[in-house]
Amino acid sequence: MAISLGTIAGAYIGTTLVEDTDANATEEDAASSGGNLYQVYIDNTANSGQVYLKLYEAASGSVTVGSTHPSFVFPCPASSTRQFNFADGLPFATALSFACVTSPGTDGNTDPSSDVIVRISYG
Repeated sequence: MAISLGTIAGAYIGTTLVEDTDANATEEDAASSGGNLYQVYIDNTANSGQVYLKLYEAASGSVTVGSTHPSFVFPCPASSTRQFNFADGLPFATALSFACVTSPGTDGNTDPSSDVIVRISYG
């Protein structure tokens, strides 16, 4: 797991940036309290299959990837990058965690075959 957390000085797209350089089906924490989601970036250039970034409005330990219903699902095609921007922010109430898998919907819980880089900006 290679997660880093930093602050963005004077940012207009959120004040906190979370980066995971090997996102997979293991749930990771992005935020431990409520806020607004401003940007999601997915780098799936190392994989020959589509991946799905699942975001959960839930605190650490309360998510079971494959059975907990995600709040947001962001697709990224094979050998591609995708960026999703939300100028006004998407509010989340309690916390924010995420996982990256190869199947959409609630029941997907298979790791991508190679590393996926994920960046999440919130404030």
